[in-house]
Amino acid sequence: MSDIAAEQSPNEKTNKVRNRILVGLFTPVFIGTLYCLAFGSVVINGTTSLPHNGYFMLRWPLLITSGSYVAFEAPDVVGERFQAYSFVKRVVGVPGDTVQVSGNQVCVNEDCRTLQESLLEKGIEPIAAMTLKAGQYLVFGDAPDSLDSRYALIGAIPHEKIEAVGFPIPFPHWKEIKAWFE
Repeated sequence: MSDIAAEQSPNEKTNKVRNRILVGLFTPVFIGTLYCLAFGSVVINGTTSLPHNGYFMLRWPLLITSGSYVAFEAPDVVGERFQAYSFVKRVVGVPGDTVQVSGNQVCVNEDCRTLQESLLEKGIEPIAAMTLKAGQYLVFGDAPDSLDSRYALIGAIPHEKIEAVGFPIPFPHWKEIKAWFE
């Protein structure tokens, strides 16, 4: 009788295997969700400075590479209007890269942006040619009128000012969302 009790039916064995598989699949998803809730946020882009409308940003760890998107504190010079918002831009220069300024162009790694004549006329100076030091990053927006590292008032972003690093996510533009309710 004890031999019969010790044996498991095929259904019981199948259920145990299925349960182990489900736990094995669910555990990383659960841990990943907790991590994202603890260290992540979604940032909505309300401007045309970048090609995407939404970004998932992680506050830890800050693994910054060329091409990643970073959120950083709005510089004091933009005034109180933007102080509550983070700037989100694409990293084009990392420590050791050379920033070149020639005429109305600012270039890093052959990624060049034209300076806006209207900003230059207002006295906003371009960034000076330099080699980025440890902990410095150059960021560009993809729109020609983006306020970014091309200008000295933004300049190279120090690592300690970077709040999060992320990637684009599919998200409708705020104008599309507004149209849904009209």
